[in-house]
Amino acid sequence: MFERFTEPSRAVLVEAEDLAVELGSPYLSAGHILYGCAAGREETAGKPLHDCGITTTSIRRQLPRTEEQPAGQVDHEALSAIGIDYEGVRAAAEETFGPGALEAAPDRRVPMTRTRKPRFTPEAKRSLELALRTAKELHQGRIVPGHLLLGLFRLDNEFVSSILEEAGTTVAALSAAVLSQLTAAA
Repeated sequence: MFERFTEPSRAVLVEAEDLAVELGSPYLSAGHILYGCAAGREETAGKPLHDCGITTTSIRRQLPRTEEQPAGQVDHEALSAIGIDYEGVRAAAEETFGPGALEAAPDRRVPMTRTRKPRFTPEAKRSLELALRTAKELHQGRIVPGHLLLGLFRLDNEFVSSILEEAGTTVAALSAAVLSQLTAAA
């Protein structure tokens, strides 16, 4: 399926993936794809979204951020809750290895978001399938960002609907604008 994606469509998915990683999400969701569509200046998705006031900022503000424990910081309360006396461990390490031994040791914890790409949620995968189906129904051989956006609209996703509602538009109105751009571009 990905061989049918145009360069701008691939850029949408790269933007979506970059945002998911930045927000600490192990998953790439429909909301991330919507962000990717809004991030582009492409006529079939970016323009209709911007025309109705949907921006990357308005989407990003609503996406959840996964908070990770910053590397190098120890959660003393969590350790205490499971019976570990951090100060006692630190004192023993310094007695054996010298002052500042724990602080000088490399942090071997590696956040998951830095070791692997976020996986598509089942709903995000479904939106890509719906984008392909939309392109076929319109007798268009390549998948452009407008098809990705229409695939998201076909999901009837709560997040996407709330973004449209906040902007004062509807799926029907925005779909009509996207279809207009798609037919003009064909």
